Amino acid sequence: MGAGLGERKPLWHAGFVKILLADFLVCVSLYMFLPVAFLYVAGNVWAAALAFFAGMCLAGPFCNYWLDTFRRKHVALWGVAGVIATTGLFLFDLGATGFCMARLVQGAAYGVFQIAVGSTLLLDLSDSGKRTEAAHVYYWFTRLALAFGPLAGMVVIHDFGPHLFVVSSLLLSLCAGGVLWTLRVPFRAPLNPSLCSSDRFWLRRGWRVFVPLFLVVFASASLLGGFRGALPYLCLSLGFWLALTFHVLFFRERLQAELAAGFLAMFLSFILYGCGEGWAAVALGCGVGLATSRYLLSYIRICTHCERATAQTSYLLAWELGLLSGYAMSTTVLKNMECLPLCAGFILLGTAALFHFVFVRKWYAAHKRK
Repeated sequence: MGAGLGERKPLWHAGFVKILLADFLVCVSLYMFLPVAFLYVAGNVWAAALAFFAGMCLAGPFCNYWLDTFRRKHVALWGVAGVIATTGLFLFDLGATGFCMARLVQGAAYGVFQIAVGSTLLLDLSDSGKRTEAAHVYYWFTRLALAFGPLAGMVVIHDFGPHLFVVSSLLLSLCAGGVLWTLRVPFRAPLNPSLCSSDRFWLRRGWRVFVPLFLVVFASASLLGGFRGALPYLCLSLGFWLALTFHVLFFRERLQAELAAGFLAMFLSFILYGCGEGWAAVALGCGVGLATSRYLLSYIRICTHCERATAQTSYLLAWELGLLSGYAMSTTVLKNMECLPLCAGFILLGTAALFHFVFVRKWYAAHKRK
């Protein structure tokens, strides 16, 4: 029986580890495409990025119906199967339009996977008193995938070519599906939800948190997309671990101070960009880790108990939209223009910080529930 159905479990149990591993593998398999998407779309990077996000939004409103009508593990497996099928299409010459259509379907499959796993199974298999901690750990694995996915993508496509690049992505998704297949999920009786709803998809009153979170990830991804070679991405992972260390030692109960430190670290990353990509990546990873993990907590604390899944998906949407848009900007508008990433980053981060401390901080203090 699941923890949410009466049995108390420790945070790190077998089901939880399998969920983390499946999420990490799927995210790495898809983040591999971020730095090389331009090779498939003849320069239409924006179209591919927006198609992927549009797919997430098209499928999202139907997920609550599917998850309460069918077995939840099966819905998650459908999502992985969709990712595998669309990735396999990239072995063929689809052209720019075909690639964008495939990315649309791939985004829908990824959205189903994340809502089924990160916003549903994760909560079902976690003790009610540990669900916030479980969500933090889950999305930390997603952030780590951001360091290793683009790195793997650049190395594989450079050393082995596009065919083995796609095969590598397929194998990672297949492994994720195998891990999910072995997951034991408690039976839940089918309900009668609406076919289309915002449940598990969009927390409307959380838009004040969505805006600065989106801007933070957008600015960070625009700088990240300009990194070349393995070193910056390894340094990014080091920055993520520093953020975790600072959180445990200094910021565990100081949300606003941690957000301020995150903003300062990200500003520092843009200043250090001219001195070396490695140092900039360390500061960027630290800043993104500090700020985005606090926005996740903000989302969770403004929701009611039954809205936790919806809040977590809203957080994911802001993350993915910012990530895709920032990478698209770095490979189009900002490509070969060294000063523009710095200027754009400062403007976006400044806007995010201003919006947070003027429009979000007091509102959050008045509306937080937990």
